[in-house]
Amino acid sequence: MLRLPTPRYEGVILLYADETSADELEAVLTQRLDVDLEMAQMHAEADPWHAVRDRGFCNHGSAVGYLNPPVYELQKRLKPGQLACTAGCETIFANDEDWYAQLDDPMLNPVPLPGRPGADRGQATTRPGA
Repeated sequence: MLRLPTPRYEGVILLYADETSADELEAVLTQRLDVDLEMAQMHAEADPWHAVRDRGFCNHGSAVGYLNPPVYELQKRLKPGQLACTAGCETIFANDEDWYAQLDDPMLNPVPLPGRPGADRGQATTRPGA
């Protein structure tokens, strides 16, 4: 029985008879490079966002909106159109735009995380409507 050599690189599968292994290998390596670049970009964007939390402030990474009947206890305090942070601080936002603005720059109006000693409490301000 004749055994074909195993490809040196994982995931190298020739799809067409006129395709060379070099073509497929180039495509595989290009895809891996693209993924590496995308991951590096995501890490670069996420690092400052996570640094906010490391400093003891909420980055408002998740929120829940008004719902009747409420699913979460926090939703009982909301009025239609409002959102509440579920990432730790329970700040109430007036609307989606308010939440997105705070999500884009959490240090615009820093909110200390409850029970986190690392927060510089002198910089924190209260949010209107909270």
